[in-house]
Amino acid sequence: MGIRNRWFLILAGLLASVLVFAAACGGDDDDDDGDGETPSATEPVGGEDRAPADQQRITVQLGEPQFLDPHRSSFEQDIAVIRALFRGLYNLRDDGEGGVEIVPEMAADMPQVSGNVYTVTLRDGLVWSDGEPITAQHFVDGAKRGCDPTVATDYGYLWGEGYLDLEGCAELQANEDPAQAQALKDALGVRAIDDKTVEYTLARPNGRFAMIMALWTTFPIRQDVVDEHGDAWTEPANIVGNGPFKLREWTHGESMVLVPNENWHGEAPALQEITIRFIDDYTAAFRSYQNDELDITRLASSDIAVAEGDSELADELLIAPSGRITSLQVQMENEVLSDFNVRLALSRAIDREELNDVVFEGSNTPALYWVVEGIEGHQGNEPFEGLIDFDPDAAKAALEEAGYPNGQGFPELSITVHTPDYVRTAEYLQEQFQEILGINIKINQVDSPTRSAIFREERFELFIGGWQLDYPDIENPLFGLFETDGGNNHYNCSNPDVDAALQRALNAANDEERIAAYQDMETAVVENLCGVIPMWQDSLPYMIDSNLGGIVSNATLNAGWPGSASIEDWYVKAE
Repeated sequence: MGIRNRWFLILAGLLASVLVFAAACGGDDDDDDGDGETPSATEPVGGEDRAPADQQRITVQLGEPQFLDPHRSSFEQDIAVIRALFRGLYNLRDDGEGGVEIVPEMAADMPQVSGNVYTVTLRDGLVWSDGEPITAQHFVDGAKRGCDPTVATDYGYLWGEGYLDLEGCAELQANEDPAQAQALKDALGVRAIDDKTVEYTLARPNGRFAMIMALWTTFPIRQDVVDEHGDAWTEPANIVGNGPFKLREWTHGESMVLVPNENWHGEAPALQEITIRFIDDYTAAFRSYQNDELDITRLASSDIAVAEGDSELADELLIAPSGRITSLQVQMENEVLSDFNVRLALSRAIDREELNDVVFEGSNTPALYWVVEGIEGHQGNEPFEGLIDFDPDAAKAALEEAGYPNGQGFPELSITVHTPDYVRTAEYLQEQFQEILGINIKINQVDSPTRSAIFREERFELFIGGWQLDYPDIENPLFGLFETDGGNNHYNCSNPDVDAALQRALNAANDEERIAAYQDMETAVVENLCGVIPMWQDSLPYMIDSNLGGIVSNATLNAGWPGSASIEDWYVKAE
């Protein structure tokens, strides 16, 4: 069907324009009311070219999620499935030009704004997957859970000071007295006016309210289900969601099966069954794809040439630009890695150009920066050239300055990875560090949920990972990730210049000042290699069966699969 060619027409100018934010963010009552030309979630998907219902079954590859709890999840494999099972007041969709727009989802319209008070009315007739009505109180409960530090959400900071600034959330998040927790929850600036109306009171107005309310940590929750089942509430027999699909099976370590949620508010999904096989080995997944056992899979970079060399497979190959930056992440609480000169030695021993060519067939963009290309405020490589880029002599000098001349006395460190591409990256780094610095790195390969747990529990020394944009604003890859005690700051970066720049951003008088302050924050992070050593901006290769339709890739929104933010639009084409 020419998926690659069709999508590359959409994506041709992506890195220059994809991350443009195309919708109103809920600023005043004159904002977009969601009734424009962009298709809504309620419009039919697929049309006349859809195959019959009994053929609407697909099998896709994904790493196994650690959590399906929207208030605890932070990794893309979790988020990919959560988007199918749950939805919030708003959703982010491709705008038809590679950008991102906001559309009402559970909300009937964009919020009504009066100063710092945001009032949202729910659609009529909303029900959960078990048939119970969805009410404003479920969104109140979701907010309380999102602010609750005992839930251990990485994204809880989105509710707190500097982001949504929900009244009382910062106090709840800082609370260490269990006896005060319930009173602090009850004092939060969120209430159900009636069953269909939820009101959020913020510490100050926020023009990105609707955009942030599209993210999973703001989703509603059935607190009665959580209370009854505890951590097992997301198992198939217990889970209750409000998304286009529901969870029928989850065989841990192997697969899960999604089926349509008959109570979904929008057009019924065409797909009648999505089987998700948990495969971290992309080469093995590619073999399954070639054997017609998978309809979508990530592709190992080493297999791109194989796919391109096959006339049929080449038409089903998508190399999708992304809003993701990948780095060598370092645990700053490790005694050795806390030394800047050690981190500098590692950074300057990485030939990013060669790494990209050797491991990724040149498909990625070597990067010294953290804020990805396409975001307003992107600084690129130039400010950091001559500071952290490849220079073997400078790398050796930095290691000697740290007290390890030619690697003498340097302890063996471990690097945590999961996929074959990351294993090959680790092997490349292992060779470079040994050859240039005279140090040894041990490779620790684990599965996806174990990797997620190692990172979130901060049990790593070195870790190959990064950040995929949640929404297209410069604050997203910085705020929460690098300030002292930030919710996603699992590398424990703590730097006064980083913290000061964030405060300038939060107190900026206008957007120009805000973006400049975030640029200062990025500069402080990168120049100090504070928890991360940037390596590349990703372009992600996928194989997608030509019989599938309705999948629109978007660099900001892709998580797990292209088009995952609107999985209800996918369908099998008629033969």
